[in-house]
Amino acid sequence: MMQFVEPSIEETVDLNCDYPRVSERYFTEYFYVPSEKHKLEDRTKSEVSSAESNESVKKLSLDSVACDDKGSKDSFEHTCVLVHSNKLCLLSISHYHPIITGKKEVTKISFDVGKFNRLENQVSGKSKRGAQMFGPRSAVCIITCSDDSKYTVLSGVTGKLIEVNERLIADPQLLTRSPKEDGYLAIVLPPLHNGDKAVSSLLSREQYENLINSVVSS
Repeated sequence: MMQFVEPSIEETVDLNCDYPRVSERYFTEYFYVPSEKHKLEDRTKSEVSSAESNESVKKLSLDSVACDDKGSKDSFEHTCVLVHSNKLCLLSISHYHPIITGKKEVTKISFDVGKFNRLENQVSGKSKRGAQMFGPRSAVCIITCSDDSKYTVLSGVTGKLIEVNERLIADPQLLTRSPKEDGYLAIVLPPLHNGDKAVSSLLSREQYENLINSVVSS
């Protein structure tokens, strides 16, 4: 009687196959591109609530966004928002951000953005009481590079700040090595009753690529 020999895992799995990454398998990728250039402001809880109920807020059009950014590649300081099926949003920087395209060395990531220190965020319970509130233009952090350039990353979504990635304080280059996984900046929870609207002003990957191509080729 022949004895069955169970093969090793390495023999049953094609290790040469390009399997999707965790961020590709469980998250949908969106991008935030500010439609207007104005002074950054951290909005209060009441202001965020007002924005949520404002029915006149419409999805950004590619034409208006392209017009704002046209002619300046350095203006691609956009936020990447990875949306999980449970509505949690992981924030990072776009793959077209000057830090990524310029292969810059990140020397410091500060979560002290002036009016608020994101490291002081405290949440409790299922409703995440005490969390700092984010609007789309709320500053998440300030990134400093070795060439002394500084970039303020905007949230891009409305919701409660769940956590910031404190690993980036000791290892800021983690942002460039793994921006969509271990190097994420923060996690935000949109309003549970209206999570879809919280990301309605974001661009899909296809829309974003079309936008960038139109700006670069103009």
